[in-house]
Amino acid sequence: MRRFRFKLQKLLNLKHYKEREWELKLGEITGRMQELKGKIEACGLSRKRGFEERAASFRDFAAMTAADHYVRRMEQEAAAHRTELARLAEERAAIQARYLEASKERKVFEKLKERQQEAFYREERALEVKLQDDINSGAAARRIEAGGG
Repeated sequence: MRRFRFKLQKLLNLKHYKEREWELKLGEITGRMQELKGKIEACGLSRKRGFEERAASFRDFAAMTAADHYVRRMEQEAAAHRTELARLAEERAAIQARYLEASKERKVFEKLKERQQEAFYREERALEVKLQDDINSGAAARRIEAGGG
């Protein structure tokens, strides 16, 4: 039996590669978003600590002022991180759309390969059955000729 050979295999490999490329980009940006979420959370905890320090130093004006500045800085950092997170979310949506498109293209070629492979093996089996029938018919004809009936 012959082996199936998909004529568009190189194109299918390219589609796999492109899909993987977008998948990696999607993973990278998701990781960056998780990192930013962690930074926002850390700013929130630091801000809380700043409030606690401010409350503890209500008699020391310099310490209270420093704590206020620290709290404001943490709020500004958190706001900057949230802005960056929103930008990354938009970028992630675009990358995800490209990934889904690449995945869809690859699946189309995979389906085509499967269909062609099924048709190829169906034809091969039919040829094998025909060949076996021809062999059996020939053997029967030789027995009849040799034995006279």
